[in-house]
Amino acid sequence: MDLVRRIVQRLRGHGDAPSPPALAKRVRTAFRLDDQQWRSLVGEVAAGARAWTHAEWLDLPVRDRVALYAASGGDRATVERLAESRTVHGPSFLVDRGTLRIDLGDPVAVPDWLLAAQEHDLVARLSIEVAGSEPVYVAGTSFVSGLAFDPETDTVRVEAATNRGAIETTVTMRPDPVADAESGERWADQTGASWWATIDADRSEPITLTVTIESGGVVRTVEAVVPALAAAAPLHARATPAGVELDADGLDVHVTALSEAWGAGPSPLALDARVDRFGVAATIPAGRFAVTADQPLDLADPSVLTLPMAERAIDLVDLLVTPRGWSPGEAAVSLVVRNPIPVHDRGRRRQRLLLDEVREQAGPLRERTVAMCFGGTGAGDSVGPVARELVRRGIPVDWVVTDHSVTPPEGTRPVLLHSREWHEAFTHARYLVNNAEFPHYVRFREGQRYLQTWHGTPLKRIGRDIASPRLSAGYTAAMAREAAAWEALLAQNAFAAETLPRALGFAGPVLLEGYPRNDALAGDPGEALRRATREALGLGDERVVLYAPTWRDAARTEQGRRAFVSHLDAAAVHEQTGATVLLRSHSNAAANRGRISSQGVLDVTAHSDITALLAAADVLVTDYSSVMFDFAVTERPQVLLVPDVDQYRDDRGFYFDLQEAPPGPIVTSTEEVVEALAGAGETSEQARAFRERFAPLDDGAVTARVVDAWLGPQAPSSPSR
Repeated sequence: MDLVRRIVQRLRGHGDAPSPPALAKRVRTAFRLDDQQWRSLVGEVAAGARAWTHAEWLDLPVRDRVALYAASGGDRATVERLAESRTVHGPSFLVDRGTLRIDLGDPVAVPDWLLAAQEHDLVARLSIEVAGSEPVYVAGTSFVSGLAFDPETDTVRVEAATNRGAIETTVTMRPDPVADAESGERWADQTGASWWATIDADRSEPITLTVTIESGGVVRTVEAVVPALAAAAPLHARATPAGVELDADGLDVHVTALSEAWGAGPSPLALDARVDRFGVAATIPAGRFAVTADQPLDLADPSVLTLPMAERAIDLVDLLVTPRGWSPGEAAVSLVVRNPIPVHDRGRRRQRLLLDEVREQAGPLRERTVAMCFGGTGAGDSVGPVARELVRRGIPVDWVVTDHSVTPPEGTRPVLLHSREWHEAFTHARYLVNNAEFPHYVRFREGQRYLQTWHGTPLKRIGRDIASPRLSAGYTAAMAREAAAWEALLAQNAFAAETLPRALGFAGPVLLEGYPRNDALAGDPGEALRRATREALGLGDERVVLYAPTWRDAARTEQGRRAFVSHLDAAAVHEQTGATVLLRSHSNAAANRGRISSQGVLDVTAHSDITALLAAADVLVTDYSSVMFDFAVTERPQVLLVPDVDQYRDDRGFYFDLQEAPPGPIVTSTEEVVEALAGAGETSEQARAFRERFAPLDDGAVTARVVDAWLGPQAPSSPSR
């Protein structure tokens, strides 16, 4: 019936007027419209709304129909709030079990009939793990999104079938707080939606699982196909003082990061809790790691899947590791590495409750600082020197880290992002320092003093200056709140001081003092950092070329993630020049590039400090990255490898034409890079001119000037008597 109605609607059409789905798509991006464009859209939506039937309204997803209703009345605030919620929280909302009325979690003034849950609003979600060859063990979590699963009244039924026919399967329900935390639900509690089952079959042929969920009177069915598994070697995972030791009956077992760029060179047989990353001891980064071998693997004891995930976790130093069986789209066996945040504080729903609790109990601001670098993944940039200077002046600093693989600056206290400690620290800190943005859910308090250091002089257009912005509603809203909270914005040079405020929507004071991160590149500190970094990387006196390209907005993987784009044949550069090539992927694309290594090429993407790598390099090869403005401090040779300059200019746009005054040769191929390296001397007039234009203030004493300009000069010490 639903299909027939939609066909009739398509045949009937709406004349020349846009259809409800077409207008809904435009309303989702209304946050990008100027006032005139918004008024035009309101007029179109209002005209259409008068003609649409209830059925046409209800055919739309709930957020679209509510947003269209708000747009028809010119309520832009509600439209933008719904768009932000869609991008930040996904499809999560709460559904009343009795009335099936949708609660979006935010008060909206719309007729009740618009919030009646439709069939397409009640989406079934399923996650499974599979292990064992005969019988097959299956662990799963299945629920109707928005309906909190009640194990007293709701049911899950699993049917299994192979080419030989159906197989009777018994489901055992079990509460699993970890499964709830991983459900992605912001409003509904899915602790009771977890189960396990055994299937009396082997995995020599595919097994089709049909999972039927009945929840709150709603019935949904989801299907998953478990692929056939060849004869598999059992994998043993044991906890040791060092970490997780893997053994698969003598096979060459490897651990490969799926979601994090980690380390360099061959993967280890033992996933140590502590790893040496270029001379710095750190823990494994959080993420999912595939366990692979030269033949299929299986968990040694597949019945472990009958345990809740919290009970399967191996507690190591500063992290939790959980062995996982096959799940759709992943390897047969994987290890999930998590931060040691208590399970009752994990997941969107529990984070919301924790955040509300901390905010309701907030006390006065404290004389402390919360510092964050690249969303908690970094420990340097200009935030690091500023944090060390604040500590030197007697202001304690809490340094936010996504996990304990990030080593915070000396003298600061690491605080795990999303932990209770983090929420408490941010809510009560008087001083805030960041080079990007804080999480979308933060709310700044009156009296907080926020220094935004940003993360580079821009060559490519950013923020509001991008001609065709692809920024989401969530990011756009978060950046607007950010800019409104900044007390001051830092700029490296006069060009950035003019460009950044406009692009980022900031109307406050700009501190034109240079970049604190470049203090380490100037004079004696630069030479000391150069020697220390080369030693840590195992380099001698050979010539070192650092290749550090930026990311491309339009380059995406099949999964829609940013793809790594490289235009340099690093191996050829080494072969033809004898130089060691350091390869540094941009953090936005690094997780999807895989490891790159060959003779004379060292992958340093996992190195925590780009400034240290710039200090170690004799020559920088880059493209449109802001590192060119930092490397200018050294006055060493630079080469710009830009074969896609026309496409990049059309996609993103530039603030100025580098051809007019580049820091070094502009080339389009590896062969031309090699030629440029052959002719590159120690320092050129071109390099000196570029430094004079973009780094004249980076004299090695920037950090103290920046903190003085922000908080006032430090009082002189009393003379000793």
